[in-house]
Order: sequence, then structure tokens, then C-alpha cells
Amino acid sequence: MKKIYSFLALILAAVMLASLVSCNKEENGEHETSVSEGEASDTQEETKKSTKKETQPPVALSDTEGLDLTLKILSQNVGAYDRPNGNGVEERAERFEALIAEYAPDIVGTQDASFEALKKFRELDDYGVVGTSNLGKRSMEGEFNAILYRKDRFVLMDDGTFWLTTSPLSKGKMDKAFSYKICTWAELFDTYTGRTVIMASANFDHGYESVRNEQASILIRQLRSSLDARYTQCQIYLCCDLNATEADGSHTFIYDRAFIDVRDLALEDLSQGKGTYHAYGHIEGGREVDFCFHKGNDTVLSYEIIDKKYTTKSNSEAGFVSDHYGILATFQMAE
Repeated sequence: MKKIYSFLALILAAVMLASLVSCNKEENGEHETSVSEGEASDTQEETKKSTKKETQPPVALSDTEGLDLTLKILSQNVGAYDRPNGNGVEERAERFEALIAEYAPDIVGTQDASFEALKKFRELDDYGVVGTSNLGKRSMEGEFNAILYRKDRFVLMDDGTFWLTTSPLSKGKMDKAFSYKICTWAELFDTYTGRTVIMASANFDHGYESVRNEQASILIRQLRSSLDARYTQCQIYLCCDLNATEADGSHTFIYDRAFIDVRDLALEDLSQGKGTYHAYGHIEGGREVDFCFHKGNDTVLSYEIIDKKYTTKSNSEAGFVSDHYGILATFQMAE
């Protein structure tokens, strides 16, 4: 009889151990847009902390007195590759950190971020980060359109990345396109207002207008598919490096699909006619190729192209964040 009891005890212990392992796997499961299996362990841990999706229904703050209830959206192409004359990726990532510290945006949509820059983003204590490489969900190479969000204000509910090609859910590029282009999106619950918002960041091909036109069509169609009912229910903020001006067909297509170019409706335009692509200061005035679009009924309080240089801890000589200026749009959120 004792042998039977011992045998049953062993079985029970095995079942409990299996259950515990299964629970831990679920709790520590890989996030859909986490970047790698080959990262250093400390970076893996930070990834889990910064991109963990909320599984419990989030709750809005009951007291928002003294809080800034406007919404500041920053779009910034950060440039994925090292450039000469003090414009390496790591140094420019430090300048990006200085820009963030100055303007304290609530949500940031980046384009052309390298994996090295992504690791720097994750060192920002106040921000969570989501993003997937244009070369695949497991890749540590290529370019990321990472989205950053303030962790003290927003709860990450869902996110995803798709390719601007005819098969959006798998890595690919359009015929005649020069590179793989993606859109990353995040569903965020705003604890200040109790609203759910969608942030998306996309980067378009720099070659043919016909390619960008098709990419714009895919972008809108796949956003509708990915978001389902949320596409019509939520406010959507879309940051794009179109690699083309507003005369391009891609801009027109997005504009015609219920999105507005926020610069057109801003109550205050602080840009003074500047463009966004400046090639590290070599193009005076620049061309406006970066845009912030909005779908919803928020009021655009202000729009600003940020043309500042920043110093870093390692270099006292001021330099640019990228060959693109950033865009800062401030919204009064609709009730």
C-alpha cells in the first residue's frame, strides 16, 4: 500500500511541476514583435518589460487634476546606418534621447531605426518600445519603425507589423521597390482620458511613385484588416516618411481615405515653411517628405518641424538626430 501511495505522490508532483512550467511559459512568452532570440540576456529582459501586452482590462485614472491632457505625437526618421563626420548611429541615438528629453512626447513613431538604435530606445526609462525589423520578426538587422509610448500614461493593448507589399503578413517588397518597407502599429489605452488610440508608423519606397501609390493602398487596406472594428472606433495617428512631397500620389491617396495632414488643420504652425529632409544640413530649407496624418475628431493645436542640433555626453559639438527633421504635433483630445 505504501508503494501505491508513493507512486501516486510522484504522479501528483509531476503534474504540479508540468502545470508550473506551463504557467511560466505563458507569463514569459515571446511578444509578437519582440526582435530576437540572439540578443544579450539583459536586452531580452528589457524587451519583455517594455513590450508586455496588458491582459487585464486597464482602468482610467480617477483624478487627472494637474495632468496635461493634450497629446503630443512625434515623428522622427532616425537613419539606420552610420554616416561620416560624427553622425554614427550610436551618437545620433544619444541626440535623439536629448530631443525626447526636451519635448517629452507622449507617443513617438520612428522610421529607419537600426537595431543598435532600438537598444538605445529601450534604455529610456519612461518609454515602452515595440517594433519589428523589415527583414523579419526574428531579425536583428535591417530597419525598424519602432513606436515609443509613455509608460506612465499608456497601456499597450496590442501591436503588429506588416509589409507594404501584396502579401502584407510576410516579408516581401513590391516589384520595382528598392527595399523592404513596413508599417508598425500599436493599440494604446490612455489612462488619462480612458480612450483607446492607435499609433502607426510607416516608411515608403524612395524610388517610383507608382510603387508608393500601391504601398499607400496596401497601408490603408491592411490597417483596416488588422484593426477591424478599431479602425472606425479609435482615433488613429499615422506618421509616414513618404520619401516624396505632398504632390505625390501616396499623400493624395492617404488624404482621400479619411485621414488629414495635420499641418493643414493646425491652429498654430511653427514650422516657418521649412521642409523635413535636409541631408545633414546640406539642403537649405529642405523638402517636406515626412508627414503626420490623423483620422478622428481631435483638434490639432500645433504643428512644428524640429530643426535643432543636439550635443551628447561624448561630443560637445552639436549635431543632427538624422538627415530628416522631426515633426511634433500637439492635439486637444476630443471627448
